[in-house]
Amino acid sequence: MPQMAVGSDHTPFIVDSGRVEQLCHELLIAGIEPVHTIGRDGILAADVGLIVDACAVCGSAAAAKRLQEQVCDILASGCRLLVTILQLDQGDDSCAVFTTVCDFIRRAALDAGVSPAAIGIGVEVNDLPPQALWLRRCEALGDGSLFLLPGRALMCPNNRPPERAGHDRFWLQMWHLRRATRLRVAYADAALSQCPLLSDERAGSILPTTAIQVPPGSAWIALRLDVSMFADGRGSTDDGALQQALCRAVEVGEELHELMAWPNAQMRHDAWLNRRLAIMVTGFGDLLRLRGLDPCDFAALQDLSATVMWVQDVLLQQSQRIATKTDVLPALRQADPSHALPVGPVRNNWRKRWRLAMEQAPIRHRNMLVLSPWSLFPAGVAADIRYANLLPLLKYADACAFSRPSDLSHWSVAQLQSFHLRAWAVLQQRRAWHQIAE
Repeated sequence: MPQMAVGSDHTPFIVDSGRVEQLCHELLIAGIEPVHTIGRDGILAADVGLIVDACAVCGSAAAAKRLQEQVCDILASGCRLLVTILQLDQGDDSCAVFTTVCDFIRRAALDAGVSPAAIGIGVEVNDLPPQALWLRRCEALGDGSLFLLPGRALMCPNNRPPERAGHDRFWLQMWHLRRATRLRVAYADAALSQCPLLSDERAGSILPTTAIQVPPGSAWIALRLDVSMFADGRGSTDDGALQQALCRAVEVGEELHELMAWPNAQMRHDAWLNRRLAIMVTGFGDLLRLRGLDPCDFAALQDLSATVMWVQDVLLQQSQRIATKTDVLPALRQADPSHALPVGPVRNNWRKRWRLAMEQAPIRHRNMLVLSPWSLFPAGVAADIRYANLLPLLKYADACAFSRPSDLSHWSVAQLQSFHLRAWAVLQQRRAWHQIAE
């Protein structure tokens, strides 16, 4: 039955909780896992990524109070929260500033009746030591997730001794902490769209449940699908069943956008404007193992690339079908460059060209396919470094999820560092391909 919900901006809205439960049940039958939490009232709880400027919060009592109110309101609405802290690399007292911000967050969580350990933390890092940040996060908030967002100097250093030393020190500390699975790095700093008319967006925030790196304030419906569950013992997939599941994920995701209890006006607007879906496709390592292919063999990468491209195409075509039946993505209409031109023939010409382009490339959802570096490894076993040869598959992702890694206890420092740098390089290449498409 319909339920009344209230966002953190105190705006009431109606959610049909019965329909939510029905759709989630249909997804499970189709082999799709709804990632969002369903509360006691049957309402889906959104994942919220919040951005905080550390300098502003520590330098202004009003800003600190505003942060605590935001955190308290979001948690009280039943949503899960991850706070990304920016502007920490400002001096020798950076770790102390980090602790101060965490203390503000802890007080707000307690006011909302939520365990501080449940709140995820993200930090932009260049010179900050992972060990100190992890220790202070655990002391201030408990043993919860901590995502480190490394700058370019840590992912692609030059040969200057100070920068190279900082790079090596960072990865050595990450290696020492490799068994702390709640401590992770995240470096997919852009969210892309398969539509060539839409530009890429800076992804500086992280969603707490799925660990997807996303644009700040963005609203996502997250669904998980394991391709290996659609395969037989030899790794041959039932393409008909898989296609049906992928299409159903897009259909239900579209409807869930209207049924999600978005906690504030910014996320409700983004849900209407961009209709973002996070269809997290996993199980590639398991699929490769079922097929008996060697991950070091280039043919294995080609085989899985064909699978991922097919999945991408199925999702895109289903989004296009929905756009044709209903309407194109509102963000497409707002991106029309003629809006910035004065009234006249030039503006009219641009408007016609843009409308023609939309007709040729309609889409209903700005983002759809989400991949994780760890979905390239077989599940439930220690991570075999040979599966790092599958990292080029990440180039097909609209966004990237940094979910809990496999067992890395047997990896060397060089292996851990090489894996992340290779993954980062592939994700950087996505921008070049998208610019060519544009």
